[in-house]
Parts: sequence; structure tokens; C-alpha cells
Amino acid sequence: MKLGHRRRFAQGAGLLFGLFGITGIGMTHLIFPGLHCYACPLAVTVCPIGLIQNLIVFGTIPFFWLGAIAAYGLIAGRGFCGWFCPFGTLNDLLAFRKVRIRDSISYSKFAILIGTLIAAWAFADTMFCKLCPAASIEASIPYLFLGVAKVNRPFLVHMGTLAGTIGGMILIARFWCRYLCPMGAILSLFNRVSFLHLRLSPDRCAGCGTCTRSCPMGLEPHTEHDNHNCIKCGECVESCHLGALSLRVGPQKAGREAPRR
Repeated sequence: MKLGHRRRFAQGAGLLFGLFGITGIGMTHLIFPGLHCYACPLAVTVCPIGLIQNLIVFGTIPFFWLGAIAAYGLIAGRGFCGWFCPFGTLNDLLAFRKVRIRDSISYSKFAILIGTLIAAWAFADTMFCKLCPAASIEASIPYLFLGVAKVNRPFLVHMGTLAGTIGGMILIARFWCRYLCPMGAILSLFNRVSFLHLRLSPDRCAGCGTCTRSCPMGLEPHTEHDNHNCIKCGECVESCHLGALSLRVGPQKAGREAPRR
């Protein structure tokens, strides 16, 4: 099975896992390894961003949260963004324009993460959830059709953030993942140590830039493999006709060689 087909299968599994409540199973204590609203009528897992906000509000030490996030990070880092996250899949579906923007701008997702934590403490509320576009799709809209939610100010705020995010996705591939996702910011901290990683074979790399043109995150994979923005999707692996890039599972090597020019 081709790498791309495997990824689509994994993304489908992530969507099914997110909506597993359709089987009749109720809410569990499992933390979802991506952005997925636990207010969704069919959710059985907990949103990691929603949970950490609640833990801050109630002043609870997040031992379980830290352990789960560390486990996810060490297993795949941002690979969960590229292979499992339902909102990441939506980003993929709207990734029409693969553009490259300065890496420094992408650190904005860390500002969003820090702002989310500070806001939860300052307002004693899950402020990010009131703006989250994933919640707009998975909770606000379904509850409107179920007759539970109404078209009021909070609902319109959700629709506004959703419209802005979708517009960004259409203009810039993986817009949300690059610049705004707090979960992506957390998982990116593990990218260079995770077991799932992108490996370069320098002796095979011609520096042709084919992988760069295929990258939905606007990276140069042959020089920026396992960069904090790399979602380990494997698009560059499939596009490289020289076989210089590969996705591997196992401990990462300490040193990294530069590609030949």
C-alpha cells in the first residue's frame, strides 16, 4: 500500500475515533491526540486543549495530561497532525495553494498556546473553546440542527472564526496547522525526538527542490526535516524520485548530515 493511501486510512480512523460515540459508547477519560471538540455529540474522548484549560481553572496539577501528551509526542510528534487529527484532515482537503512563508511567522502558534493558558487562568474559563473552529464544526453546528443551540452571539462568534479559518486554509495550505493550532505547538516540541521521523539520505539528495514543491507546510524537507512545522505527512517522500527521504519509526540519530549540492 502506498504511503499516501496509508495516511488516508489513518486519517479516516482518526475521524471515526473522534466520532466513536455513534456506537453508543459514552465519554471516556482518553485524551485525543489532536484537535477534537469534546462537546461534540458523538465525542468519546477529551480535547487536550479543552482539558488543560479546565485543569488550570480548577487549579489541578495535570499529571495525567502531561503523561498522555508526552507519550503522544514521543510516539509521533506532529505526525498526529498529518496522520490522525480530523481538523488536520480538513486542512488537507482545502490545501489548494502550497506556499512558502517565513518560518518566523509560524511561531505564532506558540503565542496562541501561551495566550490560551493565560486566558484560562485570568478569566477562569475555557476561552479558547469559545473561538475554536473545530468546536464550530463539531459542536456549534450539530447542536443547532439538534435544536439545542440557537443563533446567538456565541454561535455567530464561532461561525466568524470558522469562516476566517477556512478562508485562511484555502489561501494557504495547512494555514491552521502552521500558524494557529495550540495542539500543534505542543506536539512540535517533540518533533526532533519522536519515534516517527523523517530521514534524509544525503548521498541520494540532489537538492532539486521537488520535495519543497510538494510540502503542504511550506518547508524544504531536504534541509528542514523534523522542523517544528513538519507534520510527517510523507508527501515529500512520495515526490522524491531519488528516494532521498523516508519515514522511519525508531530512535532518532543525534547527528544530521546536509544534502549534497
